[in-house]
Amino acid sequence: MPEKMAAAFTMPEFYVPHPARMNPNLERARAHSTQWARDMGMLDTGVWTPEILAGDDYGFMCAWTHPDAPAEILDLITDWYVWVFYFDDEFFAEFKQTKDVTGAKAYLDRLPAFMPINGTDLSPEPRNPTERGLVDLWQRTIGLMSQDWRRRFTTSTHNLLLECMWEIKNMASGTVANPIEYIEMRRKVGGAPWSANLVEVSEAAEVPASIAGTRPLRVLSDTFSDAIHLRNDIFSYEREVQREGENSNGVLVFEKFFGHDTQTAVEAVNALLTSRLHQFENTVFTELPTLFAEHGVGPLEQARVLKYVKGLQDWQSGGHEWHLHAGRYTKVEGGGAGNSAFFRTILRGPTGLGTSGAWLGVARG
Repeated sequence: MPEKMAAAFTMPEFYVPHPARMNPNLERARAHSTQWARDMGMLDTGVWTPEILAGDDYGFMCAWTHPDAPAEILDLITDWYVWVFYFDDEFFAEFKQTKDVTGAKAYLDRLPAFMPINGTDLSPEPRNPTERGLVDLWQRTIGLMSQDWRRRFTTSTHNLLLECMWEIKNMASGTVANPIEYIEMRRKVGGAPWSANLVEVSEAAEVPASIAGTRPLRVLSDTFSDAIHLRNDIFSYEREVQREGENSNGVLVFEKFFGHDTQTAVEAVNALLTSRLHQFENTVFTELPTLFAEHGVGPLEQARVLKYVKGLQDWQSGGHEWHLHAGRYTKVEGGGAGNSAFFRTILRGPTGLGTSGAWLGVARG
């Protein structure tokens, strides 16, 4: 049976078809990211304290979501997540709480200048931890990836900034999106497409430019993103809606649009989440082989795409595990759903649609 949360609903039984795995470089990533946050000045502004950073434990998150990343790459990935969560918290403290739309726009307009595609163009002098962190991370990342990936990642990062403006405008006007608009906007400007780009870095599995924009790859990114966002909406409902007054949360959207109570809305969001994971799996097994044949994708590039797919699956399972235990989100009573009989059963091994496919052995090789 699912266990009761401290909030006003019972945690649903999530579909988690792949086992979560822990990267052995966890402690190194924890130590590195903590020092990096200090070096960037993130513990000097009042937005975070050392205790807040330790409680959120982004090394733990990235060790779950990127279990196969080498130590140095895991450090880099973890720093990216420290940066994005610091940015989110700083933006909330400086602009969302006060609904300062004008100040928010001026703040966000500066950030793209710190990600020049060729890495050599002069950028403004960074004047806060978010800008200093972005300069450092971009210079450490671009040498690993192609121009095509850099363009895709800068687009994803820019879209994150658009999400912030969308959210703050909704808060200022008291607007709650309808479900179709909400899913569409989150998919366009939410954080998960950005995370999918970083999976290419962690797996050393850059998607070939010749197929990166094709429908099957877009569907994989979209369904991955929808599932990540909807899961986060359930876990962050108490923080975002009840404590911070956010309007951009799928559970709240289902409450307002359908007239659901919170429990019914949570179950509906979880059902949609599950359907997106099923479509992800169906796309892998029914559309990728045809895509490879139609575009003449060779064996090495096929293996790279499948490694990327495996990385997205790892992110889903690892992200779920992190949400269960992260200080950032609502806790489940009794030590977390990870201790429940249901979750222990899930972690015994892959279950569900298509998970016995032989390609997994290739992708993990």
